[in-house]
Parts: sequence; structure tokens; C-alpha cells
Amino acid sequence: MKDLHNIDIEKAVLASLMSIEKCFERVEEIINSDDFAAGRHKVIFNAIKHLHNKGDYIDAVMLVDRLTRTGDLNEVGGDSYIADILASSPATLFQLESHCERIRYYSKLRATKAVLDDANLMVQTKDIDLEDGINNMVSKLTDVMEGEKVKNKTPRTVSCLIKDFVDKLDITSRSGLAPFVKTGFFDLDAKAPIENGDLVVVGARTSMGKSAFAMSVSVNIVGDTKKTGIFFSLEMTAELVMQRFMSSRATVELSKVRSGQGIGEDEWVQLQNAIADLSYDRRNDDGSEYQVPLAEQFDLVIDDRSALTFQQMRSTLNKMKNQGREIGVIVVDYLQYMGGIDENNKVSSIGFITKNLKQIAKDFNCPVILLSQLSRKLEDRPNKRPINSDLRDSGNIEQDADIIMLLYRDEVYNDKTEHKGVAEVLITKNRQGEVGTVRLGFEGEYSRFTNFINHDVEEGYKQYGYT
Repeated sequence: MKDLHNIDIEKAVLASLMSIEKCFERVEEIINSDDFAAGRHKVIFNAIKHLHNKGDYIDAVMLVDRLTRTGDLNEVGGDSYIADILASSPATLFQLESHCERIRYYSKLRATKAVLDDANLMVQTKDIDLEDGINNMVSKLTDVMEGEKVKNKTPRTVSCLIKDFVDKLDITSRSGLAPFVKTGFFDLDAKAPIENGDLVVVGARTSMGKSAFAMSVSVNIVGDTKKTGIFFSLEMTAELVMQRFMSSRATVELSKVRSGQGIGEDEWVQLQNAIADLSYDRRNDDGSEYQVPLAEQFDLVIDDRSALTFQQMRSTLNKMKNQGREIGVIVVDYLQYMGGIDENNKVSSIGFITKNLKQIAKDFNCPVILLSQLSRKLEDRPNKRPINSDLRDSGNIEQDADIIMLLYRDEVYNDKTEHKGVAEVLITKNRQGEVGTVRLGFEGEYSRFTNFINHDVEEGYKQYGYT
């Protein structure tokens, strides 16, 4: 079997650290003590790190003194082993970093083997939940790689960062393109622009249209970026999601799309045009089949598996990325239906989920739009407009979200309202910008949101202090 370590390289690194002044800074961002295969080398490295952190001079004498005081000298083989490292291993500043990279490489190999060994034991276990087991293994393998990303991402000074800032500013100013994800809703983009890597929490009570809102946003993002969007529908089946999608796309009433009844001739044409536009299989002029390339497809993926965990979501996203797809937006509909929520400790387990969804947003460099149900308690208030504390188990959700949007439609509570067909998006947290309220149009018959253009109700909104 292939060796998963190189003791000579480990000795060479330790010899360099003991022999060459001020070289520890070169290695501390590449390796740590756990990356060494030999247990005694872990102890020696930690002792060297302690001397460095204290600002002490690092050599064999100081190292032996440190190991003697901590009672670890015999564990590493005594001062004779320290002398052996210095005598037999070449100290090198030129090769130091490449040696550390090699130690890190072997460390990753060992970590990977440990996960695969666990997987081998798992498949031999009776009565195992295979899906959970596989996702656990995928999560552990991901952790091996994520640790590498964190290790390679070192802190940089403002002087180092200024070039990236100027380059990005120059590109965006000359291109006229804002570095934000376009939701398709102009007022929303102006007040609360969404950036790649953001966790956007959308909260609403039942029947406010949070699924329709998320679908509208994801459709607009996929259409604008030509990237892949994925809609994790934990509540509705893929069939129901498709009915809403086609109703919105073809501008045919949802009730007709669902029942198949009462569809007029013009509406059939609208549906057929929408279907032809989205169809994967088409015909060439000679009648032969033509398969539309992925880059030309409307690449919105619907995953309707119930009680998905964030590990399963990450696994799905990794598969899509390995297929060459670039993820443009992720929707989770909705938080309270996700797997992995401990009913006896909801706040903690939901906080764990939101932190990991935020990490997914960063890792895939796209927004994650997380839908959340709101507490019924707001129904008891005279003013039914939601606030952040209405988010169920809201503490961690508020903390991890970059943007929080709460939906309200007055017509749900008031049949005589002047604001029929109007939705309010209450931006109650915005890490990078304004809070406030944006109005959108709501076309319930087509299950979609639109830009707000009904200026006849402007006066009615002044009573709420909106501008």
C-alpha cells in the first residue's frame, strides 16, 4: 500500500525551524501539528509554536528546555532525538514551503483514508440508514477539502487588498454593471441589492406568497445570468412547482393549469409557446432530433425530496458543479421542513443549519434564498405586518442572515383594502445597505410577483410613512 507519510520531510521541516531564524511565519499558514504523521513530531512542532508565540529565540537548546518543563522530553525520544533531527536532516529555507505543502498533502491523504475506512465499516453494518450514512461520508470528505480552503486563505493587509478593490471598481464602473445579482425587481435591487455569497431569509405567514416570490426571483436570476438555479422544494411536489412555474411563464391562470379545464384557444397557444421555448428535445429543419446544449437551456432544477439535510443539498450541488454547471441561485423552501432539526433543541439545530447554509452560499459564490414560516402570534396584533421576532426560533436566523425580507399583503387580512394586488417587502435587516419597505405587484392568478407600477395607490401608502 502507498505510504501516507514521509518522516524524512517532517524531520527536515523541524530541523529548518530549529536552525533558521524567523522562518516559522512561513509555515504556520500551511501546516499545523495535526498534519504531522509522527506523534513525537506533533509535540515538537507545538513546542516550537509556543516559543514563536512568546517571541522567544528558537533553537535546540530552547526547545529541549521547553520540552523538559512540560514533561514531554522523554515522549519525543529525549534530547538525543532532537540532536538526530539536526544531524540527519538538511535545514533549508528555499525548500521549506514546498516541504510543508507535501506534509499537508499526506495529511489530506490520511484524512481521506480514515473517511473511506469508516465508509467500509458502515456498509458492513446491519440495519444502517444508507442515505444518512452516505451523506455523512460526503460531509466528512467535504470537510477535508474545506479545511484546505481555510488554510490557504491567509489574512491580507489593506495595502494588499487595495489592488483587487481598484480593479473591481474599474471593471464595474466601465461596464456599467453593478456587482449584484439582479432579482428582476428594480426597487428591491436599489434598496437591498443581493450579492453572491449572501444568505437571504424570506419570511411570511401562510398564503402571503413566499414560494411564489422565491420562484419569481430565481427565474429572473437564471434568465439574467444563464447560470443554474436549484429550487429545493421541501413542501410542494415537483409537479405543483411546475404548474406554478408554467402558469407564471405562460400567463395562464393557475387554476386552469392545475385542472386542465377552461383553457382558451389563445391560452393554449401561450402554453405551447412556453413549452417549446423550454423544451430540452427539439427538431432540426429536416425533422431529426436536436438536443439543446446545456448552455442554451433554462437551467432551473427542482428537487422535491422531503426533509433534505444541508449535507444532502451540498452533495447535490457538488454533483451539479462537477457536471460543469455554475450555480447562480439556491432556494430552500422552506427552513422548518428541512431534515436534521432536533425537536427537543430547535433553536440550536436551526442555528446549525443556517450557519451551514450561509457557508454553502460562500462556497458556491451565489445567493441562498431561505424561506421561513412566521409565528402565528402576529395574527393577534392589530397591525399584522411582521417583524424579525416573528421568525420562528429567530435568534440564530437573524444572526446568520445577510438580508431579511418579510412579506405582507394587506388583502389577505382586509377584503376591502385599497391595496389589492400589492405586496410589501419589509426589509428588516440588510448587512450592506438600507432597511425599509419595497412594494411589488402580486398576480395571484399566475402565482407571480411583478414590479410595482400601480401609482393610483401612492396616496394610500403615505399613511404608513412610505416614500
